Amino acid sequence: MFTVAGQQYTGQELLAKLGALAADKESGVVWHDGYVAALPELAEAGRTVFTSVDAVLLSLGGCLTGRSVYAYAYRAQVDLTARRILAGKPVFENTGRAKAYNKLNWAQQGQGDDAFLQLRNDRSPYDAVRELADNSGAWTLDCATFVQAVQLGAWAAAVGKETFDQSVKRPFNLKDHASTGLTHHKLWFRESQGSEYRLRTPATDRVKAQEPVADVNEQKLLRSAPPGSRVAFVNADPQSAGTDFERENTVKLPDGTYASHPFGILSAAAMKHALALQTVLRYGDEIDVTLKHAAAGKHQSITPDQALSAQTALDRLLAAGDRTALAAWIMEHRTWTENLLYDDLDEYVEDLLYLGEVEIYTITPETTDRK
Repeated sequence: MFTVAGQQYTGQELLAKLGALAADKESGVVWHDGYVAALPELAEAGRTVFTSVDAVLLSLGGCLTGRSVYAYAYRAQVDLTARRILAGKPVFENTGRAKAYNKLNWAQQGQGDDAFLQLRNDRSPYDAVRELADNSGAWTLDCATFVQAVQLGAWAAAVGKETFDQSVKRPFNLKDHASTGLTHHKLWFRESQGSEYRLRTPATDRVKAQEPVADVNEQKLLRSAPPGSRVAFVNADPQSAGTDFERENTVKLPDGTYASHPFGILSAAAMKHALALQTVLRYGDEIDVTLKHAAAGKHQSITPDQALSAQTALDRLLAAGDRTALAAWIMEHRTWTENLLYDDLDEYVEDLLYLGEVEIYTITPETTDRK
């Protein structure tokens, strides 16, 4: 929390206030996108109490002075681009859904899981990725392609049209991973819950040996990953295997939260819970089958009257749309499923949800000398 002239604000509330003041031409406040990335630096330094808005602006300006212009521009644009894409409410591109995109700019290559978008030859890469950010409501995106779109959009906005269009190669492709220009500088990964993290780099990519074990843990990786990193959470429940929600790719924002599609902007803990809910709710299908058998008198321990009562309660929860309450009900009746072993969502998350990957791209300021 920040205190300005005795009034408290969250980071986002303070940025919104500064933005509103800047919109008023008579206020004298000039907005700088870099403020988005500089504000967490003030908090980390313990500078959270200010006598006035002017004092905040002076402090933010001090962060930006003499530092890497690209670094602050990129971090700010990661935040702004992620929020802009999410605000447009793109449709979630789940398995089997046809892609929706700007066909004037892009052409689809391949089919099914191998499909990706390739920029048409007469189109500007800068214009195409910024158009996606500005008009995301006309697109379908899954969690992985959302991260790629944020990365490309932030990079483009940070360096400008001329530099971006000259920097990227042709053909220019938008994929769920390894889009044009997005290569990893470092990628920490582990194959299962409880296993050791390994570190993949461009150097290890060139050899066939196993990547070395990295002396890191989940908490350290989450804390040290710079803004813009791809952070992937995984659900080890076999019920999630092969589904759209076996893992959730997110992008880390400057304030330490994580942006994803379709879950939005959440803390790491909340992101795990959101991912867990998707699979826990799938167990409701098993309960539906069990209740249908019981209603027909074909279940050994559930009477038809009990089945009717349970189905009524389940239908009421479905109609209310409270996914957390629905998940709690399913877990309360887990004995009506074959494989759900937990009666508490927190216990489920603790046992099955883990950090699977952290990827730092070569465009991230921490890996580049761009000024």
